[in-house]
Amino acid sequence: MASLDDPQNLMPDAARQAKIKAAIDEYNLERPGILKSCYTVAGLCMAGYVAVAGLLVIGAFNLDEKHKLLGIVGGLLIFGGIKLWEFLMRPIKDHQLTLRYRLFPEIFGFIDGVSYSHGHAPGFIDEINAMKMVRFSSTENDDVITGTHDELYFELVEAKLVLGSGKHKETVFQGLIFHFRLDTPFPGLLFAAKRGNWLQEWVRETFGSSGDMIASGNWEVDETHEFHTDNYSVARPLVEGPLASALVYLKREWSDGEARIALRNDECYLLLPSKQDYFALPDIHTDVAYADVTPMIREMAVLLAVAHLMKKVSLAEEERAEMAPPSR
Repeated sequence: MASLDDPQNLMPDAARQAKIKAAIDEYNLERPGILKSCYTVAGLCMAGYVAVAGLLVIGAFNLDEKHKLLGIVGGLLIFGGIKLWEFLMRPIKDHQLTLRYRLFPEIFGFIDGVSYSHGHAPGFIDEINAMKMVRFSSTENDDVITGTHDELYFELVEAKLVLGSGKHKETVFQGLIFHFRLDTPFPGLLFAAKRGNWLQEWVRETFGSSGDMIASGNWEVDETHEFHTDNYSVARPLVEGPLASALVYLKREWSDGEARIALRNDECYLLLPSKQDYFALPDIHTDVAYADVTPMIREMAVLLAVAHLMKKVSLAEEERAEMAPPSR
């Protein structure tokens, strides 16, 4: 983990730099042609669509004196136009994704067995929903990175968690979600969440009407977070010690919002809100430069440092054994 102290230690060597720059050069060479071709085809198709849509609108207007049909047809045509445009822009997105698939394994070469994918939901997302760590009904998933660093195997997804649909659709979480194993399992469930009205209902459902709530004793943490568990005696020293320290570190290093944490047996779930596309590259209208990818290494170093901190947050086996009373 020492290499995380200075992100410069993680920068690609000459061979990896050459591969990264070659991938960028190829992308930049193809980019203008793909952009021009895509917009040309899209312009022709949309012009044809508008012409057909105009005929359908005129037909609906003439057939329905009360114009109820006109509203339905108009709505369907707008929806169809949006979907057609998204389909026609697909080659641009595919070109950008191709670059990411080529770059990420080289950029993050310091992660053993690093793997990148896009758009699918890792299996642990269902566990977050089952624990009611966040209330959501669907997900919108972007970058997914997995690998091992210094014996820490992790899964990381950039995602939006959405509650409801249609007009009632609400994004309840946007950011990064980490999943990894703890060095020492926590016997039960320990949950740290930002304070909010929904938490009271969650506590009743998960722990009963008087779920064990623990205060960390650190005002900086307690004013933003509540801690609940089904194993009070083991959880209390964790909350008052390493978990509170980890949250203080996160509050200082992570400026986009309050982290949420759940420990369950040997698993840790860490939700880090983010208002930006965390692993963003310039859009299709701009060439990519080598300088655009190096900040990702620094960002990943921060994320892994947080993960290592959380991985070691549980008590050592001998410390836990000394805590004879199983509960209050």
